[in-house]
Amino acid sequence: MEKAIGVVEYRSIAVGIAAVDIIVKASNVNIVDAKSICPGKYYILFSGGASEVKNSYDTIMNESGEFLVDAITISNIYPQVIAALTQTTVINDFKAIGVIETLTSPSIFYAADMAVKASNAELVEIRIARALGGKNICIINGDISSVNESVSAGIKYAQERDFLVDYQIIASPHPSLYRAVI
Repeated sequence: MEKAIGVVEYRSIAVGIAAVDIIVKASNVNIVDAKSICPGKYYILFSGGASEVKNSYDTIMNESGEFLVDAITISNIYPQVIAALTQTTVINDFKAIGVIETLTSPSIFYAADMAVKASNAELVEIRIARALGGKNICIINGDISSVNESVSAGIKYAQERDFLVDYQIIASPHPSLYRAVI
């Protein structure tokens, strides 16, 4: 079974809560994370087989209406993506750091997945819009060429949709930076 995720973000908390119910009733998917995020939005991350995720996604897209901010599905999700969200990634060799900052939770998941699929850089963390003013970030670690390649691949979706806030690549970070961001 192919592992996939769906990520949906609403500008209404009430609509988001109702959407969770619709998503799980449409197919056999698991809610990985669902919560209110800044500023007054609601995001849902669900996972399962590719066809189940697509069915739940299609169902919710037909019901979303004006409150939908952004939504995506990703098939063959890279395992580091969920570990980065739960902050269980173990980094043994600190190298260059890449940071991608977006306006929506779906766009940061897409950025993170594309970034780690583009090179052998490691995904360190994904932070979703809580105490971040509605912004989302992912942090990538690796040799400088891998981080450059990962960030370039990761920002494309957010750039195309006008959800990219910024990105930074730090080639040779001071050791104190690792303690501050990782």
